[in-house]
Amino acid sequence: MLHQDFFQIVGTRAFSDCLTVEMEKTPRSKIVDSAGGTTSYRALSALAEEIVARLPGPGVLGEEVVAICAEKSPGCLAAVLAVLSTGRAYAPLDPTHPDGRLMDILTDLNPAALIVDETTAQRLKAWALEMGVSLVELGDAEPPAPASVLESLIPRPNVVVSQQNLAAVLHTSGSTGKPKRVEIEAHALNVFQNWVVDELDLNIDDCLLSHAPFAFDLSFLDIFASLMSGADLALADAKTARNGARLVEMMKQSGVTVWHSAPSALKLVAQAPGNPILPEVRSVLFAGEPMPAKTLERLFQVFPNARFLNIYGCTETNDTFFYEVPREGTPDPLPLGRKLPYVEYLLADPEGMPIEGKGEGELWVHCPTMMRGYSDPELTAKATVVHDGKRYYRSGDIVRRDRAGIIHFVGRNDSIVKLNGVRVDLNEVDTHLNGHAGVCEALSFVTRSGEGTILNAWVKTKGEGLNSLDLRLHLMKRLPVAAIPRNFTISLLEVPKNSNGKACRRMLAQNCQSATA
Repeated sequence: MLHQDFFQIVGTRAFSDCLTVEMEKTPRSKIVDSAGGTTSYRALSALAEEIVARLPGPGVLGEEVVAICAEKSPGCLAAVLAVLSTGRAYAPLDPTHPDGRLMDILTDLNPAALIVDETTAQRLKAWALEMGVSLVELGDAEPPAPASVLESLIPRPNVVVSQQNLAAVLHTSGSTGKPKRVEIEAHALNVFQNWVVDELDLNIDDCLLSHAPFAFDLSFLDIFASLMSGADLALADAKTARNGARLVEMMKQSGVTVWHSAPSALKLVAQAPGNPILPEVRSVLFAGEPMPAKTLERLFQVFPNARFLNIYGCTETNDTFFYEVPREGTPDPLPLGRKLPYVEYLLADPEGMPIEGKGEGELWVHCPTMMRGYSDPELTAKATVVHDGKRYYRSGDIVRRDRAGIIHFVGRNDSIVKLNGVRVDLNEVDTHLNGHAGVCEALSFVTRSGEGTILNAWVKTKGEGLNSLDLRLHLMKRLPVAAIPRNFTISLLEVPKNSNGKACRRMLAQNCQSATA
């Protein structure tokens, strides 16, 4: 069994309970991979123990970070639990990101160790050697027999883990072209998962589908809520996550009862061949971007017995609002809904004064699930504000509160957009576009249609010869797929400016949508 101090990281109700349930009462509880293979909770614990044995000795516990860059698998999940059990924080990196971006993040992170799989080891081994970072490759050694796991704990008598300690480090798109490091403490994970387990009444008969990459904050619910409740967990790898037919097949084979993803993933299921019907699914949660009304209408048919929850939140605060979607008289667009029980919020006018009752303003959120901060104190100071003695996160979202107290999304006051559930800072896209030798000036912008949000770019070239393929190849070396524009306008004309002489995304979007109308 994992070391007892792990329980203090994710909560007294968390991993200890689910292991006890699995080992003593429900040996059927398991992790399912995309190929249909299964790993029991007992075997998962054994894998984690084996990884712990190969990690370097403890340094500054609760503050040291171990990076994980591997395909989603039971072994990768075991790596997450292994890191947490040593009192360290885990920093998951998306293996689909370009090598240059991964190495930039790792260099900035300066992890105590880097956990990789066979594929990512080939890409990152040279970096680890150059930087003197311990490299732990999943699958290098066989885990101990499960029986040994039950007989003893790993002795770490000097480890004292606080609920305030750092537990996870995620990276989001940054306006300077450099990803922002979001530091999340252990108690923040625990508070949110407790709400999830209670709200969904999760239990050992459930199976959660894990669609999001582990580097995405949506994965917190999938990983820890399943472990807290003793539910099965079905891990959709990157190929399965992009294929509606494979997702449907995995749900059927694994007996999935709870789905959680961005709307773009649910759209794949809605469009899957054969018009699938999945009556066993009892809860469908979606977050990260607007849900198209046509997709939702089809999903009501795919999941005839499910309750639907539109979840709102961000990496910095985790989820903070939710709206239970009615099947009749469904509003379009969907509201953000009402706050979660542990959340406090206010709407602020442009001067930072609270708005009472019905009104529109920037959403400020105060909650125990809020991040510790960014790694850059200046960024943290800009993103947070103290009001009446409480620290709020300034979401940057402009919202409207109606007479009934329901919150509705209006727009953003900055350059952040959500694309396929991934947060993208348009300033970061611009930075890398302008870094191309053939670009004189560039500005990215989004347009919206029934298909969702589309990323575009206007590029003023320094001369003839530049094409969209050149730009895509340039960006693919630096940005995740979601941040690469679908459409490029390459011109000798300058980027449109507003009356103040500033490059204007709104004008570009309006011109683009007018041209296609």
